[in-house]
Amino acid sequence: MSAPLDRLLSWEQGLLQAESLDRWLEHAGTTPDGVAARLLLVDPTHELQSLVQGSREAEETAAALHFAPSLAGVAPQVLAMHAAWRGEYHAADHALLFPGGALLHHVVLLPLLRSGQVVGLYTAATLEAPVPFDGLGTSLLGHAADVIIASLDRHLERARVLRSGLLDPLTGWHSSRYLQSRLREEIARAQREQCTVSCLIVDVDRLQSVNDELGYGAGDRALQELASRIESQVRASDAAARIGSDAFVVVLPATEAARAAPLARRILDAVRSAPVDTGAGQLRELRVSIGVADCRPQAGHDRKNLADQLLADAMAALHRAKRAGGDGFEIQAG
Repeated sequence: MSAPLDRLLSWEQGLLQAESLDRWLEHAGTTPDGVAARLLLVDPTHELQSLVQGSREAEETAAALHFAPSLAGVAPQVLAMHAAWRGEYHAADHALLFPGGALLHHVVLLPLLRSGQVVGLYTAATLEAPVPFDGLGTSLLGHAADVIIASLDRHLERARVLRSGLLDPLTGWHSSRYLQSRLREEIARAQREQCTVSCLIVDVDRLQSVNDELGYGAGDRALQELASRIESQVRASDAAARIGSDAFVVVLPATEAARAAPLARRILDAVRSAPVDTGAGQLRELRVSIGVADCRPQAGHDRKNLADQLLADAMAALHRAKRAGGDGFEIQAG
């Protein structure tokens, strides 16, 4: 495999694996060759600008990012482009894309397409070597453009969900707002299908000691790791949410409490499996307590009250597990 292709694949992998929009923008700020890049997005309603600016942690390290109501006034020639273009700099065509770029020579333009429409432009230019995307053919440049827009769209959609209050920004789990809506939906389904819905509340034991000893940043890293371990045990059909500083809820549709107990045991085992890295090489043995409850709702009963009671029953079971010393689970009798 050639060196240019190796660099391209590594660069694309970085875009696809970026854990946040901020990290994605930072990675996209240079081409695989290390040339500074510019990203221009069509944003007639200013929604994208609002999403990105609300998410960026370190503006000085992010990509050179620009927005325009359309490309017609900036790069009209791009509107008819459906393939990457590489060539020499011409002020008549490129001056608005590269302000102050009179001495530039090598130019690469990657149109970003969504449903066949040009929705953005990824550009890079240099006076001399390294040439942006050097050694790569048009088809590979087109693939790079597809990776750019696909990975960017994923982060923008996540930013939209975060803004709506449905995701917890620390762990990526759903928020308590989402939980309330989803729990009422599951109660309604259980009423229709005359089945049982169960609920687990998972609470981290003595997390405050980590915060006190190592700081809240370490506590946040511990929560992220524990959330990942818990999530690894949860079925795709279950609903999971973070409801407090150190508490998580899992809702299991069409499941009785006795059948939810194996999930509680798996979560306990996953947390016990290894110390938690809180950063800077600091490892801590952490444990969780779990409360389990279920509900077989009758038709006609108020769904909000039933949802609140199910959570209250699971919380009561959690308190018993805490009083027993933690690192275990209790089931609230129905």
